[in-house]
Amino acid sequence: MFPRSVFSVFLVSSLLWAQRLPAPDPKIVIDPDKPNEVIATVDGQPYTQMELQLLLVTMSKTQQDAVRSNPVEALRMHGWLKKMAKLAEKEGLDKESPYQQRIEMNRLTVLSEAIIQRQEQNDVLPPEMLKGYYERMKDQFSTAKLKLIYLSFTNATEELQSKQKADELYGKLKAGADFVALVKEHSKDQATREKDGDYPPVKRSDDIPENVKQTIFGLKPGEISQPLRLPNGYYLFKLIGLEEQSYEQVKDKLYVDVKQLRSREWMQKMRTSVEVKVVAPAK
Repeated sequence: MFPRSVFSVFLVSSLLWAQRLPAPDPKIVIDPDKPNEVIATVDGQPYTQMELQLLLVTMSKTQQDAVRSNPVEALRMHGWLKKMAKLAEKEGLDKESPYQQRIEMNRLTVLSEAIIQRQEQNDVLPPEMLKGYYERMKDQFSTAKLKLIYLSFTNATEELQSKQKADELYGKLKAGADFVALVKEHSKDQATREKDGDYPPVKRSDDIPENVKQTIFGLKPGEISQPLRLPNGYYLFKLIGLEEQSYEQVKDKLYVDVKQLRSREWMQKMRTSVEVKVVAPAK
């Protein structure tokens, strides 16, 4: 068995090693605009620009770069692969287990990826449909402006003290105390304390804990959250305001997100359409 990852390293390392050799003369000039141009012969068989382009699309970016830097060695490698495959077929390895099953699995994988790509290409999103998604998902594009008070703890005793202080401050704030004044006096986060508690704008798509997003976006402008416990301390948030991004601002990102969403939905629909029935073993 020749693992694919090992082969990939072998391919790239062979091409990179070949770069240190003297360049052959004449050189191969890769020109996609001349698909029928014969650029070389490999074991006596003509090899065209189109065949080289088709070879490139099967490769990773690293492999493509290596091929472009030394196309002669790339053709040698491709010829070597074909020669090795013919030897394997002559030995009947393509009909033996587990090679036959691996070949079939690779075929299924490639065709599955192809039909998914074709589905995505054919899934046209007219502007009116995209705008409909925007209206339904508008809250996902809201940006929250915040102030916060942070009370840290590192052990159980400090946690109890921070919880009591957070509850005390929350009571004072509900009674009308000035948020900024309490920030200056009690918050343990120096960066926000120096900015009167101002925290960088938060979006629903940001990589922050879900309970934090639910707390923030569950507030109305001017409202203050109850103390929220996180692993490093207690937080009190004040929502200053919400800013909605317009359709024009988000349409490009929305287009990509919706295409991915619809692709996942289609794949899930196909997946759930597969019927599996468990057959009870005979007694």
